Amino acid sequence: MSIVRFPSEFGNYTILRRIGGGATADVYLAEQQPLRRKAALKILKKRLADDEINVQRFIREAQAIAALNHPNLVHIYQIDCRDGNWYIAQEFVEGENLHQRLCRIGTLPIPETVDILRSLSSALDKAAHVGIVHRDIKPENILLGSGGDIKITDFGLARVAQQTFDVTDAALTEIGMTLGTPLYMSPEQAQGKPLDHRSDMYSLGITGYYILTGQLPFQGDTPLAVAMQHVHKKPKPVRELRPDVPAALAQIVERMIAKKPEERYKTFADIVTELDSIKTKGLSAKNSERFSLTDIRKRMFHFPFVLVPCLCVIVLGLSLGYGYRSFQTPPLPVPVTEGVPKRQTVEEQWIYACFVNTPEAWQSVIDYYPDEEYLWGFKAKRQQIRYYFYNNDSVSPLPLFQEFAELSDTDMENQRLGLAGLAWCCAENQTDMKTAGEFLNRVYSTGVLYDDPLFLQILDAASKTLNRKKEHSVRQ
Repeated sequence: MSIVRFPSEFGNYTILRRIGGGATADVYLAEQQPLRRKAALKILKKRLADDEINVQRFIREAQAIAALNHPNLVHIYQIDCRDGNWYIAQEFVEGENLHQRLCRIGTLPIPETVDILRSLSSALDKAAHVGIVHRDIKPENILLGSGGDIKITDFGLARVAQQTFDVTDAALTEIGMTLGTPLYMSPEQAQGKPLDHRSDMYSLGITGYYILTGQLPFQGDTPLAVAMQHVHKKPKPVRELRPDVPAALAQIVERMIAKKPEERYKTFADIVTELDSIKTKGLSAKNSERFSLTDIRKRMFHFPFVLVPCLCVIVLGLSLGYGYRSFQTPPLPVPVTEGVPKRQTVEEQWIYACFVNTPEAWQSVIDYYPDEEYLWGFKAKRQQIRYYFYNNDSVSPLPLFQEFAELSDTDMENQRLGLAGLAWCCAENQTDMKTAGEFLNRVYSTGVLYDDPLFLQILDAASKTLNRKKEHSVRQ
């Protein structure tokens, strides 16, 4: 695993910490100088920056957002290239994304749902007026600020219907013809047909369906199976799953997810008008209630496609060559169990943790079921290590690596993982390079390298970091 490191000073930005990342870019919280303004720096991965098509796609994302000026869209401050590193500086929204909110508290109250759908419809109406189709509307790309802000982000897959910018759109979209996430993908997008704003309308409707009912209308064992359901299968009515939803709101969402684009609303402005009508009529206290987190999880346990720990593989499994993740996430949480609901069995606790994928969710498997530590506990600890490693956090997993390294030779696989992890942490944090080398030597001394992807990735990262810093020391 190749990890790109940047100095704390990056042009006129001071990088404070890494806050996210995905297949194409890493995202850092930074402070713009001399304005002392917080910004999210989205830096294209070095391996992609050498490809002109990827660079043009990256530039197009910035141009797409910069062409708009709307309170419910993230604002772009700057796009530039520094020392071969292409980056977008954009507004930093402190809070969480909609997916995280739903995982944390379950379905939302009706009034809040109406406000979210109205804000997003207004923003997408602005985008539609200049011919921009987002193509990846989903809860992960909807940011909810701590001050009540609602923002759409991640225009990396956006398509400009009219050739406003100097890019060859056909070449750019060839990288991934059917881009987007299958759980929220419109029928026409799944079939590779031409798209307009009504495709985003469908995806927003699926998002609204999920907010209201706590489940997605279409599930399947493979991305293709889900995509075909979007094309052919009729979803269950919203009120069948949640009777307290006002009929008018259910009708709006169900019209948004009509199979044929011509059967949906003509414009997002029409949706805004109807949602305003619902707000004008008022919402009763009964309609402000939401399902409990227990209720929503019970529904989710019936759908393994949603709960499989490799949910991120959905995008990769598309075999379409280009995947995106939601980039802006809150600071890495401390692994505590407080606030995590306890499931009835360790298996269900594990499934819950797979879905949420936070250190505290994995910690709940360990804390709630201590008698299952040898089987489930160590598996959960490995998932915590994986989380920290993939988020380039070489401090938080130190106690875990230490615990693994002290295991006896009867569990040599996890012992070697601990040693490789300690070497990586030492090298990354510029502590004693000699100690880092000793940890690596202990790994190699057995002559056995286990075919464990996580172990091999951490070992590779530790070796590369140590060699790079040795070369740097020699040059000095």
